[in-house]
Amino acid sequence: MQNVAKTTRRILLGGLLTLALNGIAAPQTHGKGLIWNGYGLAWIDGGAGEVTVANSPYRYTALSPGAPGKVTVVARTDRSGGKVSRWWYLPGSWLFPAVAYDGTGGGLSADGGTLVLHRFADAHSSHSTRFAVLDTAVHLRHPSRPGQDRPPHAVSRISLPGGFAFDSISPHGSTVYLRHYLPAGRKRRAGGPSLRFEIRALDTADGRLRAGPIVNSNAPGEPLRGLPISQASSADGRHAYTLFDGGDEKVPFVEALDTISGEAFRIDLPGLGPRHRLFMLQLRLEARGRRLAVLDGSSRQGRPTHRVMSLDVGRIEADQPTATASAPSTATSDVAASLRVSVVGRSAEGRPIMLRQLGDTAIAGRLLVFGCIHGDECAARGLEPLHNGCPDSAADVFVVPDLNPDGFAAGTRVNGRGVDLNRNFPAGWRPIGRRGNPQYSGPQPFSEPETRLAARLVRRLRPGATVWFHQDYARRPLVRAWGGSRPAARRFAQLAGLPYRAIPWPAGTAPNWQNHRFPGSASFVVELPRGDLAASEEARLDRALDVFGREVGED
Repeated sequence: MQNVAKTTRRILLGGLLTLALNGIAAPQTHGKGLIWNGYGLAWIDGGAGEVTVANSPYRYTALSPGAPGKVTVVARTDRSGGKVSRWWYLPGSWLFPAVAYDGTGGGLSADGGTLVLHRFADAHSSHSTRFAVLDTAVHLRHPSRPGQDRPPHAVSRISLPGGFAFDSISPHGSTVYLRHYLPAGRKRRAGGPSLRFEIRALDTADGRLRAGPIVNSNAPGEPLRGLPISQASSADGRHAYTLFDGGDEKVPFVEALDTISGEAFRIDLPGLGPRHRLFMLQLRLEARGRRLAVLDGSSRQGRPTHRVMSLDVGRIEADQPTATASAPSTATSDVAASLRVSVVGRSAEGRPIMLRQLGDTAIAGRLLVFGCIHGDECAARGLEPLHNGCPDSAADVFVVPDLNPDGFAAGTRVNGRGVDLNRNFPAGWRPIGRRGNPQYSGPQPFSEPETRLAARLVRRLRPGATVWFHQDYARRPLVRAWGGSRPAARRFAQLAGLPYRAIPWPAGTAPNWQNHRFPGSASFVVELPRGDLAASEEARLDRALDVFGREVGED
């Protein structure tokens, strides 16, 4: 025990001398370089040794000079005067975790009470990842007087099978979020490490992973891939935003995580795809945490920065996550073109229904697009009317990718209660079939939450035109409409290169209701062939929607 104490004192003295010579570091973890070690980021050339959080009076420093690999000392330093007020030692070599390639560090909870350290090992020589969780309120390991209860140990060690990397921590340190890098297939292993991961929640009280991964509410089935470029966290530690390069998909995205509720939300940024300087980008929260700026350049490395994109993240809550992204621009000011994503309702079985808004909110004429209303006719769920990969500043387009997520999950035409949503609208409604029939119209008009939601959106947005995508059993696609919607439908058919037919509406359909309820607007159907869309077909429809959205905005 005396040898350990002597070693600790020697390390502390050497480390404090280093701090005195080099000065106090900025309130982030810092290192001279980062490497990818197979399932996470590892510091090189000195590594990350200091961490603090906003409004904390302390800075925490990890030191191991004089005895590398044998013991690590974590010292708590007063930021005002530089005095070491507390210290802990851990056998072995530990570092504060690296979160992203831009040097963003983490591990300290917003209240300063919990500190997480990471012990990296080569992914090719180890099948587990080790973390240490330090309770900064605990110092003494033995009773100070006879008869006193032994206080809890300040440090708990956790070993997890597989490759994990630190992502974020809840404000009071009860939950640590980790990126679990999934094993690569045989083909991928030949070309390098896997970039596919999932977010897992670790309970610091018992050191166990909670069941199941964290799932993005707006993209529950979409896998996460890529390397972390930069991360920004709100001052209270509740929200963490991480920019990833997208991996093989080559579409950068921001993963937004609520560290209290465990809700996650993905914001794709296709406009950044063609950029050749992804790893020079940096995230920064502005406007009291309501706006997330994507900057080109690195202020941490003393390089000038300029804003290329701005995300109006607002508040991300469990029931209503929202995000807005302005289009990339070479100018330093924000631009009007935006991409807004929000959960606007729930299906009969409680699945989220998303609304995406692309373009300029100041445009008067709006285009509304429903990618899927029948659960087995959802090839248009992924359509994005973008202009050169970005929202079109000359249009204002709203997209509901999937109005029937229950049917899509089950692979059925009807919703979770067995109702054909496109027979449940009031115009011309009549009882059709019964539960189990693929065209069952429901017990009454608007009996389903999905149809009521669609009607609310039409009433609120008052679109100049609405496009409903279906998939017909016929092999050849077409655009069909009736009444006053025929001119607009004929124009869209021309833009999309599809045949047009005038066909009366069946009873209880959505276009029939909108044509009667809002006679000044157009509402029509695009019938696609069965099966998935080819990339060329999807691109053609994206372009047609983009141009059509501009024309609706101009008219």
